Amino acid sequence: MAYQSLTSIGILSSDENNITHHITKEIFLKLDYEVIYKNKKETINILSSKNKLVLIMELNPKIIESVLNMELYFDVLLLSTLKEEDYKNPFIRSMVSRGQYIIMNIDESNSMYILGENTEGLIITYGLNKKATITASSLNTSSNTEFNLCLQREFNSINGIKIEPMEVPIVINLIGKTSIYHGLGAIACGLSCGINVSQIQEVLSKISGVYRHLEKIYDKNYMILDNDCSMPSDYNLIFEEIQNIKCKDVYVISGIDIDQGIYTIKKNLEVILSWMPIIGIKKVFLYVNKVDSLIRNNIDLLLTSKKVNYEIFTELNICIENTILLLDKNDLLLMMGNECLRNSREIISQLI
Repeated sequence: MAYQSLTSIGILSSDENNITHHITKEIFLKLDYEVIYKNKKETINILSSKNKLVLIMELNPKIIESVLNMELYFDVLLLSTLKEEDYKNPFIRSMVSRGQYIIMNIDESNSMYILGENTEGLIITYGLNKKATITASSLNTSSNTEFNLCLQREFNSINGIKIEPMEVPIVINLIGKTSIYHGLGAIACGLSCGINVSQIQEVLSKISGVYRHLEKIYDKNYMILDNDCSMPSDYNLIFEEIQNIKCKDVYVISGIDIDQGIYTIKKNLEVILSWMPIIGIKKVFLYVNKVDSLIRNNIDLLLTSKKVNYEIFTELNICIENTILLLDKNDLLLMMGNECLRNSREIISQLI
């Protein structure tokens, strides 16, 4: 059996289903690598191509101590969307101190606390800060994410390839400002592993989104985005991400799970109401997964008092069909809800 070199990549985030992990894995998969092992949750993947092996592992602060106990360290450790307390986690700091390449978001104010005096690896920073090793300019976050990538100093990749300063255009087929950060982190990882920037460009321009995270499920005459939302913070985050999309009219289908309780349901609707004049929501369609006259009356009272244009349905297929009939060229439909909307894409594929 031929000798195969192994490059280990750890992508650390406080978020589950981290988008940086998704993008990084897709870059390798589109470059003739194939998965030869993955665990059930696909947080650990081993990829193979000719005489090369790549281990890509999605990490979170809860498992870092266990990973350290296994004495598993990484050639490339990419830090993505960590919480403030995570930067002070001694186990994370110990992991960072042993990384060969440490890729970190310099725009996060606490990021430098994670570096100790015994950190010996090459530090590559990314972000919109002018001091970042890899930064972005000329940002456009409309129907996709576009920016000019700027590598401000040279460094050598793991396999000894010199990566020289550059400025190249990047298009990522994902929605939202945070896609810039996820993209920059994944690009830094790819360059560190010796992948040519032109190959990275091609992959990013065609990349598919993460399931139900601002996921484009239709993008032709109009756009339909599917989002997993349960709490008011989820709804706020989605609206913040899409507010720069250029479109004509915006429609919302909000999935209401009766089991959430009237308090959460009303708070979620209040977030939608607060964003209506900001992004120009023309009409709200509500799918209620169970018949409940008390909750129905509360919803009617709230929305009629605000003079909102809305309709309520108890059958998802009829709700979606009525919404799609209104969509015109350059319109945007936001699908927002938890598991009660899980069959939406199948219904939409039959209607369009």
